[in-house]
Formats: sequence, structure tokens, C-alpha cells
Amino acid sequence: MTALIYLTGIAVFALVIYLTLELAPATPTGRLAETLTPADGVVLNGWRRSLSPLDKPVSKWTPAGLLRQTRADLYWAQIGDRWNDWNEVQFTSLRVALAVAGFGLGMVSTGEPVFALIGGLVGFQYPAMAMGGIARRCRRLFISQLPEYVQLVSAQMSANVSMEEALRRTSQAQSLAGKWMRRVLQMAQGRDLIEQMQREAQEAHLPELIGMSVQLEFIRRGTAQQELMGQLATSIAADYIGSAEQRAEKVGSELVIPMVVFYFLPFLVTLLAVIGWPIVQNMGGM
Repeated sequence: MTALIYLTGIAVFALVIYLTLELAPATPTGRLAETLTPADGVVLNGWRRSLSPLDKPVSKWTPAGLLRQTRADLYWAQIGDRWNDWNEVQFTSLRVALAVAGFGLGMVSTGEPVFALIGGLVGFQYPAMAMGGIARRCRRLFISQLPEYVQLVSAQMSANVSMEEALRRTSQAQSLAGKWMRRVLQMAQGRDLIEQMQREAQEAHLPELIGMSVQLEFIRRGTAQQELMGQLATSIAADYIGSAEQRAEKVGSELVIPMVVFYFLPFLVTLLAVIGWPIVQNMGGM
């Protein structure tokens, strides 16, 4: 019973984090709006300002790999209109603060270091899991839309439109790929568009984008741009189909173990119980 009370307290803490982070609206209001979408994009308000004393030690002591992964996930979460204007250091500071809060709540409510550590682990991991889930969904959606988007660019160029103009026109597409291109165009004010695409691709840590941006640079320098863009569109579509088939085969192999556990194992246990129990009784009677 005592352990159940402890676990209930930890579950309540996890629920509070869930309601705070996962169910926050895409366009928040009130104090949450100050936290996620500051008016000028520079002044820290709300939670980010409260957590700012942690930023310096977090940036100093956090492993570079963890910050790099957080930055990549934040990039795609922000493409999905979540965690706007947060950076990897601020987000890690939030994780540290929630870990300390979870540990403190665990100690106060249970007095047991083990359950307090579990509460701290929940506080530290859940924000990353929630934000990482958003980032993974955005990545998958973007990759699925990228072949069609490149096909649109190729079609525009087939009508004797320059590459830059084709990219600008297709950025109006109502897709995640079009939204990403609008972001590139916004960041490319006064800069070379293809070079800005390469910078954004590196920031996104997405191999498909990095490869496409490099290919676009070669196409721009070539003479038969329309033909080369058509070949690029075909290549990206083929790569996507190939990767989708590989994922489908992998899913099939990964389902073997769950099928064995949930279907074959109960059947085997039942069969052994039916056959083995009389044998055990007979041996006991002897």
C-alpha cells in the first residue's frame, strides 16, 4: 500500500508535466505566451527568465552531444510550431529544474531516496520525450512530402523558370516542405538562397536535406538545369520508396517477438498447465 501511494505521487507529478508541456496550445496565451513566444524574440520572460541563472552552468557542464541532439529536435519541433524561440541551453535548463523539482517532491512525499530519484528522472526525461516525439513526427512528415515538393520545383523549372524563382513559388505550398522553404527564404534576406538552404540543412541534421542542398548547388552551376532537376526529383522519390520498403521489412521482423510473447507464449503456458498439472498430481500421489 505504501509503495502504491509513492507511485501515485510520482504519477501525479508526471501528469502535471504532461499537462504543462504536451497540452500547451500552439498559440499560447497569458504567462505561457510570455514563455514560449516573447514579443521581440530577445527579451526573456516567464519561465525562460526564471531559469536563466541555470543557463550558464548548463551550457558549461552539459555534454556537447546532448546539446546537439536537443538543438536538432528543437529545430523540428519549432517547424511544428512548438517550443518557439527556445534554444537547447534553455530547454536543458528546464529539464534540470524539473528534475530537481521531481526529486524534491519525491523526498517530501515519500521520504525515500529511491522514489525521489525516480521522480527526478521523470522530471528530467519527460520534456525531452514529449518534444522529441513532436520532432520525430515532423521529420517523418517532411521526408514523406519532400519528393512531391522537389517534383513541383522541377515542374516549375520545366516552364523556363529559374531555380531560385521556382523555389520561391513552390514555397507557397501548404505542406511542411513548403513551410520549411518559407523559413529558408525568410532567413536568406540579403544572402544567397542555396547557401542558406545548406546552412538550414546542416542545422536540421537531416541527411535528405543535406544531400538535396548539395545537389542543388551542383545543378545551379550546370548548364542543363531542367534535366538535372528532373533527375534529382526522380532520385529523391526512389530513395524515399526504398527507405519506406526497408522500414516496412524492419517492422515485420520487429513484430515477431511481440507476436511470440502475446500469442504463442500464453498458448504454450496453457498447454503445459493442462498437460503438466495432471502429471504433477500423479507424482505427488506416488
